[in-house]
Amino acid sequence: MAKKMAIVASKATLDMAYAPLVIAATASTLDADVRIFFAFGGLNILHKEYNKQIPPPPGMEQLPELAKQANWGDINEMLQMAKDAGVKLYACSATMQMLGYKKEDLIDGVEVVDADRFVEFALEADSTLFI
Repeated sequence: MAKKMAIVASKATLDMAYAPLVIAATASTLDADVRIFFAFGGLNILHKEYNKQIPPPPGMEQLPELAKQANWGDINEMLQMAKDAGVKLYACSATMQMLGYKKEDLIDGVEVVDADRFVEFALEADSTLFI
């Protein structure tokens, strides 16, 4: 049986956007069942327009250039890599309602779920990360 990894992405600075995607894609290539739940600020990582301009954190303004030098893709490329690796991307329905987002505001391949659905998976996961 595959190991399970649950990740909560709760922030939308560039470092906090890369971290869950890199970890998830890596775990998935090791045959883990990985699901990322994007809530609060992290939901913006999935937003078609916002994710094109995710800011680096203060003091790390060079992060976009460093990521490029390391041959990392932009956030949309990293999201696609995660999806291609089998990672399931979940958008928090309550956060969507709070922010006034609609499903069509999000990238393709995202499932909108209530927190309870993700929590059920997280309770069975071998590891849970809150990023």
